[in-house]
Amino acid sequence: MFATPVCVHFLPVAQEVNAELRPLILEKMASVGATDAHGQGWRSPPDFASWGGGAAETLFRVLREQADGLTATRSGGRVNLEWKITAVAAVRQKGEYSELVARPGALWSGVYYVDDGYGKSDDETLGGECELADPRGALPAMVAPHLAFRIPGGVTAGMVETIRPQMGMIILHPSWQPRGERRYDAANHRVTIEFDLAVP
Repeated sequence: MFATPVCVHFLPVAQEVNAELRPLILEKMASVGATDAHGQGWRSPPDFASWGGGAAETLFRVLREQADGLTATRSGGRVNLEWKITAVAAVRQKGEYSELVARPGALWSGVYYVDDGYGKSDDETLGGECELADPRGALPAMVAPHLAFRIPGGVTAGMVETIRPQMGMIILHPSWQPRGERRYDAANHRVTIEFDLAVP
């Protein structure tokens, strides 16, 4: 009951899109300069749509299709909405992270990995996993933190689930579900697009 939908999808044309986006985003970061993010990396203003070019349009088209496919009317009917997308480009370097936060004002939120930064390494000590927190908060773990539920997904009640990023991966989740990123310890830049989809 009361399921929380999370969609993990791979952009079909990721190789072409990423080849265009990665240098564009790093160039933008260099021209805009540092942001006051206290160890959470660089984030552009929420104007990515205005300078992301054709690659941004391709990504946004896929995001709209995903959101339509995962959204229903209260009677279970399909929808076809003109989603309003707000997006930022983000870059994290060694030692940086992203705090767990929910995103008010939107229905769906998520992240697209232009470059996971791992350089094809499977080393789990590099960190940087995407964290999705239990939207019920700590409540399920308050009374008996040493116990969990014996159902699929029940052992992380009141905690977080993690997903190891991969290039071309899209993670889409309800905006009320807090999302963050664990400390990233690879040597390369991690380049992402973080987005929110609001009902028009």
